[in-house]
Amino acid sequence: MSSLLKKFTGTAGVMLISRGLAMVTGVIFARYLGPEQFGLYSFTLAIIAMATLPVIAGLPNLLVREIAHFHLEEKWALLAGVINWSRVYVLVLSLIIMMCMYLGLYFDFFKVAVSDLLWVAILLIPLKGVLTQQGAVLNGFRQPILAQLPVQIFAPALTLVILCFYIFYGVELTGSKLINISILASLFAFFVSAILLNNTIKSNAHKCAPEYTIKKWYASLLPFTIMTFIATLNTELASVLLGWLVDNESVAYFKVAMQAVALIALGLHSVNAVIMPNIARLYKKGDLQETQALLTKSVRLSSLVSLPIIFFLIIFGEFAISLLFGKDYLAAYPILVILCFGQLVNVLMGSVGLVLNMTGNEKSTLKSLFITLLLNLILLAVLIPMYGAIGAAIAVSLSLVCWNVLMAIDVWKLTKLKTWLMLK
Repeated sequence: MSSLLKKFTGTAGVMLISRGLAMVTGVIFARYLGPEQFGLYSFTLAIIAMATLPVIAGLPNLLVREIAHFHLEEKWALLAGVINWSRVYVLVLSLIIMMCMYLGLYFDFFKVAVSDLLWVAILLIPLKGVLTQQGAVLNGFRQPILAQLPVQIFAPALTLVILCFYIFYGVELTGSKLINISILASLFAFFVSAILLNNTIKSNAHKCAPEYTIKKWYASLLPFTIMTFIATLNTELASVLLGWLVDNESVAYFKVAMQAVALIALGLHSVNAVIMPNIARLYKKGDLQETQALLTKSVRLSSLVSLPIIFFLIIFGEFAISLLFGKDYLAAYPILVILCFGQLVNVLMGSVGLVLNMTGNEKSTLKSLFITLLLNLILLAVLIPMYGAIGAAIAVSLSLVCWNVLMAIDVWKLTKLKTWLMLK
């Protein structure tokens, strides 16, 4: 078994368990809260995801690439420097964003029901920021499984345990309680991640005084940051606009469909976590043949995992939603089918964005994402008022197809690498 397949199997196993835990907790949330409260909770977390963007936007891509390069070239001082700088960067920006959010709450910028949850949920911003930074550093050291464990396994497992405790003792579940559980689980994941990171650094790097090239890192971070902003807006904007323009129930239906769709992306995300530092290293050495071989294997692996899930959700999705979430959420099925077609293209095109980012072609990624965001905004503005959550799904899927096609063209033009699925 090849090294790629071994790491993919391990990473995919972690993500599969993670998606299973997330699905179980999501089912519990949806069933015990109902569409209205579940929609309110999802809307609140979508706002937190948008607020966390300035803290983490672009940082994982930059850290993975820089750490992979510094580790390959044994530049231990710069390696220590980029880790220290990124940690301070996350903490400072988190405090600034939290202050802005609390000012918005103080001046009643949000609806009352949302504000009640946001006062506490804002604490998730620094936690998510630090967890993202630590996971990116672990991934830069080519430890994708360790990078995933705290957030993908330990945090949702603790959440599930607490939920089972509440249900067993008949404690009423509310959006506020779920936010508190999320904070506690994130704290637990932070401590686990910190221990894993400390052990990894000790065994993979020599201790020395850190060196900093902060201007260079900020210059490299800017395009990554803009890219992440746009990519997250393309996904989270739909939920926010549904909550703002339609109702909380529409957010709930959309989120239920998105939970199922997350299973489709399992293969591609697992592969990306494994190959990201390897693509950076191989392309840096100028080994295009090996880089292409790695990309060909990776898209075949991700397609092998994801395509059966797509066909299952299209054929049996209605039954699965009814069985897991209840008949109150059957309106999520047509949304799910539409999203599946967008994900089909996403899987078949392979790791387009990753290749551009890891080969130093961030500007091309940025151009494609700008076009995609503009298209998404236009489609959401037109389709959501007319068709609600179904309109949001159409907008998201069309934007995803556009994003993949544009970047696949750029990958071929700039690197002569093929990311898409080839049968031969």
